[in-house]
Amino acid sequence: MQGTTQEIRDILRELLSEVAELKERVMELERHLNLSHPPPPSRAPIALEAESYENIGRIYTEGYHICPVAFGQVRDEGDCLFCVNILERK
Repeated sequence: MQGTTQEIRDILRELLSEVAELKERVMELERHLNLSHPPPPSRAPIALEAESYENIGRIYTEGYHICPVAFGQVRDEGDCLFCVNILERK
């Protein structure tokens, strides 16, 4: 039994060492990736026209979510803060 326990400990040490090496390699690859490929430029928010706001406002008043969190689902419990935030962006 003592020999088996020691074998398991040795295997665990080897695995932990290998995991540490893999973590270092991943960090190195991520640094290389970030240096060779700069992040894409951020996109400007899409400006909605008045008609679009009217349409999403109508959908909201009909009782549906217009927010990305629950788009198209029925609103059961009053106002949704996410939806209201979208409507107030005018």
